[in-house]
Amino acid sequence: MTVFLSSGAWTDDEIDRLIDSYLAMLLREVSGEPFVKRRFNLELQEHVRRSHAAIEFKYGNLSAVLRDLGRRYINGYKPRAHYQASLRTLAEKRINEFPMAMTQHQSETGTGFPEFWAQIQQLWDRSTGGGDVAAKPEASDADEEKPTAPRPPGVDEACNWFGEGMSAGGLPRFLMLVGGPGAGKSHAASALVKGLTKVSPPDDGLAHRRYTYSTGANRVTLINDATIPSDEHERQPLCHEIDEIVQNADHQLIACVNRGILVEEANAIAGKDAAELSAGEAILTWLNSDPSGTQHGQSWTVESQQRLDYVMSGLLLDAGSPKAQILVVFVDVCSLLERRPEMFFEGSTEGDRLAAGTYEISDVGQRLSWQDDACPAGSLLAQVVNDLGEPINVRHEGQVNPILANVESLRSERIRAGLLSVLRGAEIVNGKRFTYREIWGATVRALVGGLPEIADRQSVEEISTSTLTPAMDPVKSFKELRQLANQRFSQAIFGVEYSDSGSSDPRRNPVTRLTSAVDPMRDAVPGILSADASTGWATSVTDSFTGPAATGSPLKNLLDRIDEEDAFRDVVTTFDEGVDAAFSAVMNFDGLKDADRYSFIHWYGGYLGRLYAVANGVMAFRRDVSLWAETWYSSPTLPDDIRDGLRTLLRPKRRPQDNDSASLIPILDSRTDPVVGQQTEAKMALRTGDVDMKTLTVGEDIFLILSEQGVEIARMPLDFQLVREATACGSDRPGMTELTESTSPRLERFRAARLVPSQLITADYRVVHGDRDLLLNVAKG
Repeated sequence: MTVFLSSGAWTDDEIDRLIDSYLAMLLREVSGEPFVKRRFNLELQEHVRRSHAAIEFKYGNLSAVLRDLGRRYINGYKPRAHYQASLRTLAEKRINEFPMAMTQHQSETGTGFPEFWAQIQQLWDRSTGGGDVAAKPEASDADEEKPTAPRPPGVDEACNWFGEGMSAGGLPRFLMLVGGPGAGKSHAASALVKGLTKVSPPDDGLAHRRYTYSTGANRVTLINDATIPSDEHERQPLCHEIDEIVQNADHQLIACVNRGILVEEANAIAGKDAAELSAGEAILTWLNSDPSGTQHGQSWTVESQQRLDYVMSGLLLDAGSPKAQILVVFVDVCSLLERRPEMFFEGSTEGDRLAAGTYEISDVGQRLSWQDDACPAGSLLAQVVNDLGEPINVRHEGQVNPILANVESLRSERIRAGLLSVLRGAEIVNGKRFTYREIWGATVRALVGGLPEIADRQSVEEISTSTLTPAMDPVKSFKELRQLANQRFSQAIFGVEYSDSGSSDPRRNPVTRLTSAVDPMRDAVPGILSADASTGWATSVTDSFTGPAATGSPLKNLLDRIDEEDAFRDVVTTFDEGVDAAFSAVMNFDGLKDADRYSFIHWYGGYLGRLYAVANGVMAFRRDVSLWAETWYSSPTLPDDIRDGLRTLLRPKRRPQDNDSASLIPILDSRTDPVVGQQTEAKMALRTGDVDMKTLTVGEDIFLILSEQGVEIARMPLDFQLVREATACGSDRPGMTELTESTSPRLERFRAARLVPSQLITADYRVVHGDRDLLLNVAKG
């Protein structure tokens, strides 16, 4: 049976066992004796109660300690910095057990070139639409060697809770992982059942809805994919399956459920008498309505213990008697690009009680100082890059390769932080969180661009390498590099691809469909980059192309203009220097046509601008993204920068900047566009008073609650679109952006809500004509 993870810092005893395990592998490597890392990991799990991923990461920490102490470390475990202080202390005490560093065999010399490209080719399986994106019910041995990252908040802790329950006895434990596809449900379930014995396993090789496992005296039922139809139950299959499990007191449940299934089965229960609910129906009713406590006298009920946006727990009761502990984790509520809230369990006489931290959204500017393990996506990106190693001694004079450049750039923690900040901006702008599928897709694009979509993996080295010589035609040389630059991470992450036939459409890819919305060249706000998101950033880039720069080196000019601490210095590689040299050469070429000259300047300006922006974590609409985040964490109070703009959008004055002017909503018109300016024809309108505004956050969602004289009128989603529209307003006058058309219906619904009969009891009616509005008294009939 699998032993599941603990949480918190490693104890000295755990670290000693880790050192024993690591040393055993290292001595085998030194002697040339083959070994399987996974087996050592599994053996260590039995003693330290940590997950496979946690142990792998700690092995990397120990490699970093040994490197810093001048000792040899295992080639397969790349050094991971920011290690626990006690890890170094205990390693120093046993320093004589470790062989001295041997330069020619040390990982710092880089991996072999063939091995590097073999690792690059494996990324094809993890790209968007690749064959290795979804997890199977049980992970294979090969899966254990692949990079992993912390799962969505609450999942690792929930798996630990469930795993301990398989051997602890007591009440059966039901674990439900709820969310859309690609959020890691099956991956977590796979870890839970690994090592258990299948009961009557299907042998057809197909994916199935339901699996059963034996673990000592208990059995575990895994509903791996609730979207697969049930052979036994045509209607409400999940409810029926829960009922069957409840009848067997020795059964535990793991259920991976998409939200649509919950809604579908809850609709089938709607209207049913509470006294007639089965166990499964009671659980699904609780999931959808979250009742506050037990309703005595009925049969099956669920008593809520704790409910947060991303996790909830409760007790299943039969006539008041506890029958099972239930833990539900909503795996798609929290962003994988934000910090994971902590979660743990406190023992009690009624079972383990959940204690969980709240999920919070971070300030955009703070993210650039985050370390790799600050968020799940950052941990994954760092593992993938570090596992690739650094293929030195493979570059030949005149050779350039964007993939090698990507690896070199992303080895910088600052550049990874900048890229992750841009990805988080894409989530906010689109109002859609990345699942692990999108995170993997973005990671692969950052390393190999869009090559998995257009090229065979075996040809990746050949098609991504170019050898430049001084004798080459400048125009041909620049065009060739421009084509290769499609795979540079700062271009590829936004789906920017250029060919002689024109640019491609980023909407064809699930990742670039989201990231293209924050391509920094969409606004390129003038100004000098600073920590203040309201300032611009693009002036240094544009100035690099002015005057002699048009025929000189824009890259050198840019480096001369920026601060010594600017992250852009970490991102520049020999590939970028090659592109810059080719640009300078073609600009000085006498035979260059004017149309090509302007085209080349336009392209290279965008290339250099994106490289500079992504290195510094700058996305399009940076000010509005930052303001949306500020609105979230300042809830229920609205920031001053957005309050006036929202008021102007919702209730624009008839005469802007006139303090005595009110907002007038036409009553008999087909639309509720406010009355502004002079009216050539008389209109009947409703004079509205000031509106009170506050916000409510639910997970990542912000709702704007609107009240008048203490009475709530309406509430609406306050997303990035509405924030952007509000910031476009000024001097009591509504602005207009590319999002106006999509936000107008929302504003219309708010104004229409003011016209419902319950809101018109004390209505102030006016007749509007010319520049006057006359009070209209309405007598009750």
